[in-house]
Amino acid sequence: MQSKQITQTSTTIAMTALITAFTTTVVIKSTERINWQQLLSTKIPETNHKLTEKKQPLKTLSGHSTWVYAVAMSSDGKTLASSSYDGTVKIWDLPSGKLTHTIAAHADAVQSMAITPDGKIMVTGGWDDCVKLWNFSNGNLVSTINVNADDIKAVTISPDGETIGIGSYSGIIKLLSLKTGTEILRLHHSSPVISLAFSPDGKTLASGGKNGKLKIWDVKTGTEQYILKAHSRPIWAIAYNPKAKTLASGSQDGTIKLWKTDTGQEIGTFDGHSKAVLSVAFSPDGETLASGSYDKKIYLWQVENQKLIETYQSHTKPVWSVGFSPDGETLASGSADETIKLWSVSARKSSPQLNVTNDECDSNECQAKPKMIFPEIYEAGKLEELNQKLYDQINQSWQTTPIWYEDLEYLVKVDGDGAIASYEPMNQSAQNYVLETPLPRLVNFTKNKSVSEKQKQLGLFRVILSPTGVLEVSPWWGWDDIVP
Repeated sequence: MQSKQITQTSTTIAMTALITAFTTTVVIKSTERINWQQLLSTKIPETNHKLTEKKQPLKTLSGHSTWVYAVAMSSDGKTLASSSYDGTVKIWDLPSGKLTHTIAAHADAVQSMAITPDGKIMVTGGWDDCVKLWNFSNGNLVSTINVNADDIKAVTISPDGETIGIGSYSGIIKLLSLKTGTEILRLHHSSPVISLAFSPDGKTLASGGKNGKLKIWDVKTGTEQYILKAHSRPIWAIAYNPKAKTLASGSQDGTIKLWKTDTGQEIGTFDGHSKAVLSVAFSPDGETLASGSYDKKIYLWQVENQKLIETYQSHTKPVWSVGFSPDGETLASGSADETIKLWSVSARKSSPQLNVTNDECDSNECQAKPKMIFPEIYEAGKLEELNQKLYDQINQSWQTTPIWYEDLEYLVKVDGDGAIASYEPMNQSAQNYVLETPLPRLVNFTKNKSVSEKQKQLGLFRVILSPTGVLEVSPWWGWDDIVP
């Protein structure tokens, strides 16, 4: 087989030393993936085989007989509520996955629900024009509020747990006292209200309309702070970032947009879904955004750069709702396929500590190349050489077929000779399964050669080992960021 040079985004080759047709001089910079387990069972490797990777859910909760519209998780992460098109609400024990209560909640569809921050009260909004409050621990009805608003599409609770926000198809937004049910404030959107969200400080409320307009309201005065023609189609979902002054809006136009909450400035677009975005949710640390779509897919996005980092694809019908657990390690999704699925979310740790020089910075953005706290190799030719050496070391060291269930991601430091100085697991699964990878053996072998991080320049690489048997090796900052 002749060597091929393809310059794209990362080095991706099937991880097995048994495919001897590859020579040590092959360098492939591509996102093309080869299933090595399939190749091992065939006599002639097919190097152009592409693999579509699918993550499997931790659990699937089945019990609804119609579309699951909304999911909401308790503040301790132990209980989940789900609502359906048939007007029922179900309460699930998450550790066991067992159904604990089924509530005949409304006479029509329950498209939205929310749980108070203390986890005691669940609020549901139905197309029957009613808002109902439930004891979340036992499923008993606490009170019913007839809000005289056509088809309640959205329900949200203020961070202090004292105010309920409801949005209806009539375009009316009402703020209600959770304790008394009395109306505090009434706002008027210019079209049917499909999505609502309180800001983390509780001072503002965002509303998304069928006309694609996004409005930000002052909760105390009821004044409209600003209005944005955010999308060309209805805004199905809104979420505030809990750690930053930004919010995300998901639309029927298939995009998610990121906005500054103080100015209304658009600062990013998450573009990847092929159909309507029906739900969005930020992780508790604000670094990850989840989105569910009519295209049946769930995407995880890196908020900082709006890059897609994970795809979950197991639902067979549109995904109407997504929500993170309080610890950020689990994602729940509700779908029109009548199921709720629980997904393990890889912990995305922050990048290694940086020391950025400011001599090339303008007033808004620093253009200087980030520097590590130790001497780092940036020269493109050298990184390419080390990239291949690192790949070869790992690829040739496999002894058994790996068995795990999600990507294992590591930050690996390599010295100028290609010896592995150290590695760091970048998600929980990488930590759990590290002894099943060659990395500990390779580092110990390197240390026997007296390699020292402090004495040598180091190249930083991202190593990903997938459950489908694919090895990916690329510079930590990516091929697009290295110095030519």
